Amino acid sequence: MAMEGLGTGVQHRRDSFGCAVDGLDEDWQLAAGTMTFFRKAAKTAPGRVTTPASTDGYLIGLSAQGGHRRRIFDGHRSTVHDFGADHVYVRDLREPYKADLSGSFDFILAEVSTDDLAEIAAESDLGDVSALAITTARPDALLAGMLRALLGSSARQQSNSLFVDQLSTAIGVHLVHAYGNGRLQETDRRLALTSKQEKLAKELLQSRIAEDVSIAEIALLCGLPRFTFIRAFRETIGVTPYEWLRQARIERACILLRNGEFSLADIAAACGYSNVLNFVGAFKAATTVTPDAWRISTSARSSFS
Repeated sequence: MAMEGLGTGVQHRRDSFGCAVDGLDEDWQLAAGTMTFFRKAAKTAPGRVTTPASTDGYLIGLSAQGGHRRRIFDGHRSTVHDFGADHVYVRDLREPYKADLSGSFDFILAEVSTDDLAEIAAESDLGDVSALAITTARPDALLAGMLRALLGSSARQQSNSLFVDQLSTAIGVHLVHAYGNGRLQETDRRLALTSKQEKLAKELLQSRIAEDVSIAEIALLCGLPRFTFIRAFRETIGVTPYEWLRQARIERACILLRNGEFSLADIAAACGYSNVLNFVGAFKAATTVTPDAWRISTSARSSFS
């Protein structure tokens, strides 16, 4: 993507999308599963945007706030679009793009190839998906919620990639269902893990409770595609792999807290949390009390027993 400041002639260092780096207040990316996500934000929109035809894929953009306007050019014609908060655009990266951007500029972007879209669709009971519908300024609260969660501070601080993997998978499935040109295939099949697959998955998750583990790694161990594995795990166990791991971490934390010999920092590290603050927040969310309060309460009950 090439961005040109209107009427300036000043050369700026550009990022991979052509944005002037010194004009961005937020500029980072996150690779997750088969997609790459970006956050691009500035106090004011960058003006003229031109994009030559490039890769075989799609760019999905979510306006994180209202007040954004863009005039999109198509040959000698142009159309004006006003974006509210959580409004989405979808554009084909194989087509050149030219637009004038004004007003607010705070976008979460997702880039995905057509091959990866086809893979997602095949695992989502859709027929062949060869394209996404070109869309501009369409409200999509569901996609907005998932993208905000994916790129939120808590997600970026996760010490493992399960949370990110699952959210990116859900985003991909939503995209092919909401914007894809495939047709839903009627099926009454119930996906489920075999007892051996369930045992392998749980053992790997338990053994890597303090380390990084990805959906792809567990799925490979079970001999299943990523998307199929997530669905089968949830169908079999009743929760997603990340939810299961989150509960397993809390259970291990309780064991270590009951022991009484470990500091909160030691327990946080042993249970896969990046720092004590994240551990305390997760523990309180699961048990309604802080680790220290839980340890004191458990110790008091033990004294009376």
